[in-house]
Amino acid sequence: MADIASRLKAVQQDIERLAGLAAADQADAARRLAESLSKELDSAIAEAARTPDFSGSNSMPRGPRHEEIRCPICSLRSFTYQKGTLRRSADAGYEALFHCLSCGHEAWHEAQ
Repeated sequence: MADIASRLKAVQQDIERLAGLAAADQADAARRLAESLSKELDSAIAEAARTPDFSGSNSMPRGPRHEEIRCPICSLRSFTYQKGTLRRSADAGYEALFHCLSCGHEAWHEAQ
């Protein structure tokens, strides 16, 4: 969600730039920037449409059953659940963000 907010903030800044480029001698640059903004907004809208809205659901578990598992990169048992990062996955399950305290690898992992 924060990624979408930062993308839309960048789009807003580009729109302000576009307003400054509206002079007749910079019409080509303004057209290219407008096309770029249009593609970015289309992408953000499509991403938002793909993300299911589970705001009405209060059945979210507090966290994964195992808060520390084996890291898929370094194989040490230091792949630790990051509290507050549980979300619903696309396959109607749950996933949580894990971070390896050894090698620094971060990934979303199925919360069992």
